[in-house]
Amino acid sequence: MDSNNKIGIKNIINLLKYIILLALIPAALYFRVINYGISGFDDALIIYNVNNSPGNKINIQGAFTHDALMGEKGDTFYRPLQIISMMVDAETSGLQMWSYHLTNLLLHILTVITLFFFLKKTGVREEISFLLSLFFAVNPMLTNAVAWIPARGDLLLGLFCLLSFLTFIEYYNSQKRAYIIAHAVVFFLAILSKETAVLLPLIIISWHYFVQKKKTGIKEILPFLIIWLVSFMIFFSMRHFVLKIDHNSNELGIIPLLKNIPVIPVTFGKFFIPLNLTTMPFYTTTTIVTGLILIILTVIAVVKLIKLDKRAVIWGFLWFLAFTAPPMLFRTFIAKIGFEYFDYRVYLPSAGLLVILGLILNEVTVDIRSKTLLKVSIPILFIYAFIAVIHLPVFINPISFFTSAINSNSGNAMAYEERGLNYDQIGNREKAIEDYNQAIKAHPEYSSPYYNLGVLYGELGDHINAEKYFSLAVKYDTLNHEIRFLKDIAYINLSKAKLSLRKFDETIESLKQPVKDYPNSGYLHNNLGLAYYSRMKFDSALVEYNQAIELVNNDVNFYNNRGMAKYHLNDYNGAKLDFEKAQGLKPDNIEALGNMGMVKLKLNDNEGAVAEFTNEIKLSPTFGPAYYWRGIAYMNLNKEGDAKKDWLKSSELGFTKANEKLKNGK
Repeated sequence: MDSNNKIGIKNIINLLKYIILLALIPAALYFRVINYGISGFDDALIIYNVNNSPGNKINIQGAFTHDALMGEKGDTFYRPLQIISMMVDAETSGLQMWSYHLTNLLLHILTVITLFFFLKKTGVREEISFLLSLFFAVNPMLTNAVAWIPARGDLLLGLFCLLSFLTFIEYYNSQKRAYIIAHAVVFFLAILSKETAVLLPLIIISWHYFVQKKKTGIKEILPFLIIWLVSFMIFFSMRHFVLKIDHNSNELGIIPLLKNIPVIPVTFGKFFIPLNLTTMPFYTTTTIVTGLILIILTVIAVVKLIKLDKRAVIWGFLWFLAFTAPPMLFRTFIAKIGFEYFDYRVYLPSAGLLVILGLILNEVTVDIRSKTLLKVSIPILFIYAFIAVIHLPVFINPISFFTSAINSNSGNAMAYEERGLNYDQIGNREKAIEDYNQAIKAHPEYSSPYYNLGVLYGELGDHINAEKYFSLAVKYDTLNHEIRFLKDIAYINLSKAKLSLRKFDETIESLKQPVKDYPNSGYLHNNLGLAYYSRMKFDSALVEYNQAIELVNNDVNFYNNRGMAKYHLNDYNGAKLDFEKAQGLKPDNIEALGNMGMVKLKLNDNEGAVAEFTNEIKLSPTFGPAYYWRGIAYMNLNKEGDAKKDWLKSSELGFTKANEKLKNGK
């Protein structure tokens, strides 16, 4: 065997070693995430919607016709490939989280391996490409990309953007058309992952013409131009029909871009010096200053290193900035109370930083042997991996997720509120109340914690406190337009609390404006109808119930309520139709059975009334009024013994009206 073949075999063996290690090391570091649950922040909603999507789980059409949260005509983002991948997870493990976490981990491992080849193609030496890929694999800032399920879109984006770059380069190196086909596939998958991929053609072209100084004519690059253009047209056409985004200038555009400028030094700095790692980060002076210092030092190093390929370094900065910029154009309306950015968004931009670092290391380590370089690198990689291991458990469940956010910023009102919700769900209402109050203390004009306190007190039967907090929720939801979460639901629950306190006139006054502001809220009309009904204004109640049913035609309570209004207006046949509709919606609805029995009494259908009350008693054998009214029906049928027996039972159950019948004997 000649020396060239020996060198070739040795290179292949080394390459295989690199690939195996690049797969095994992140797998060993992150494998425990497979046992993690959900964070309770977006993932619960996505996974629930995916598992309950039309067509059951794998519903490709649904992935293309829903937003990133699987909402109809959504106002979030368009991520078809992310949804499809989660549909596969849902088919594999349903509501068990292991499949979702495993997919994230596998995508990360594939990206790490792809990054290795990407760095080699950009001129970074093989052993340095390997070490930098390992650095990426264990980087603590990227733990949330792996451990937080909703970061799936950025994992997919990172993988397919790197593959798109590689297939483009390989085509011009080999002139094999297979690479054009491969590029068409992976680029389309990249843009289906996240619209940030729209900038990838500019990055590729800048590498081709600016860094490599190719003189390719338009005819030779035309296939790629067509692929990019067609992919854009298909993606944005589908996106247009799904998303109905109505963001103001404070949420989308130049103003958010300017407010988000700190994300550039923050992510640059945290990628290399992982400070203030948390689940819901804010810009801090420490991370901004650290990042600015590192940027300045990097620029100085680039200027000082004479042999450094300056064009490639500039291109690395361009990659970082180009893929950092798109999310900067959007600033969520909850930025002041919840988070200003997410660490996982550096996943793709960091490839540009690694190109810069790799090219610098190419020059400064030119006289250092590979084994020496490895020995120096191992302690550094171990430190980063150790930090990642320490940080990783914050993603294990919702309590730890939001506690991490609170520990990093005690003014994070949204994290307090979300943790309170999770405490409430597990029955720890004392801690829930404490967290809701902390959220209010952190941001007194944030309406949602007031609302959740209202819900909690309502469930406890404390309608006075429920009314108090729902009133405050309405107040701040109305005043604070930037973080207006609740809208009609606050009025719905406030009116419900007032009804429980028998404040019927207050309910009527408090709902007159909301039913105008939210004309499509059937529940507001229903509650207003209940208030009118309680004031025996049955005509007004009927008008509101009609509106409610026109807007929501599948709520059993609405039909029961309207039926009772008709009953009191002596429209017994109309009432019967409504109670039949209520029974059709929910055959075991006790209220509908009792109401139907009442109306049949009025229509002299005593046998039918007996049947209705009998069914009601089967469902609720301790409900005294049902026995009382069945006794009335029996008496009408001249079954005096059965009637007295029912009245006696009704009396025993505490329905005092039955005593009068027993006393009179009829």
